[in-house]
Amino acid sequence: MGVVTGVLSGLLGVGGGFVLVPMMVYLLGMNQHRAHGTSLAVISMVVLSSAIFYSRHGHVDWLVAMEMMIGGVVGAAIGAKVCTLICARRLRRLFGILMILVGLRMLYGAAWAYAAHPVVAGHVISPYHLWGGLMVVGIGFITGILSGIFGIGGGIVMIPAMVLLLGFAQKTAQGISLAVIIPVSISGALIHSRQGTVRWGTAVWLGVGGIPGGLIGARVANLEVSDLALRGMFGVLTLVVGILMARRGSSA
Repeated sequence: MGVVTGVLSGLLGVGGGFVLVPMMVYLLGMNQHRAHGTSLAVISMVVLSSAIFYSRHGHVDWLVAMEMMIGGVVGAAIGAKVCTLICARRLRRLFGILMILVGLRMLYGAAWAYAAHPVVAGHVISPYHLWGGLMVVGIGFITGILSGIFGIGGGIVMIPAMVLLLGFAQKTAQGISLAVIIPVSISGALIHSRQGTVRWGTAVWLGVGGIPGGLIGARVANLEVSDLALRGMFGVLTLVVGILMARRGSSA
């Protein structure tokens, strides 16, 4: 499970919680809140190696990453506290609906790009000026809240925002996402740990598989796969997992 999570994390630039949370719920029998907390603990271990690989290949804009980190760490602390106030059934449903919407949007964007063969778009919001930078901090804040609530790294929010609003190529968006996820997931995991919703023994074993898996995924993404293919894979996987979680939330 750790290897699968790590490969998908490195390949798609996300924390991997969108796959890890369902696996812990369905295969390990964890309750939803503990699965979310444990997921953040695992993600904090997995994404570091992947982020380093992306950075070495020039796919991390550290100024944008720092701006998002500022908002993300604060948001993650708030989201982790909110998580305990939402019932598990509703949490699963919200988690699934969020991913369905993101998956559909990314698939639409990938299909349009494939048909039109466009060049990379320019910045709709410039992260290099004051107001644009503040908006990027805001994106990080929203990402952090969702990360703390849903037990994910936040890449499913950051990557579409960076591609569609900031005009970054998919690989650069993924590299920035991984860099931001490191402090955001640590912040969320610490709050969950204080609330007793992290199973640390399980998290360590998942991390043992996740770290090398993350390196494998990052290598494939940077050296073997095109931006357009990554966008398509991101959309399909997010959509499928979202449907499964939404159905689980409706029937639980």
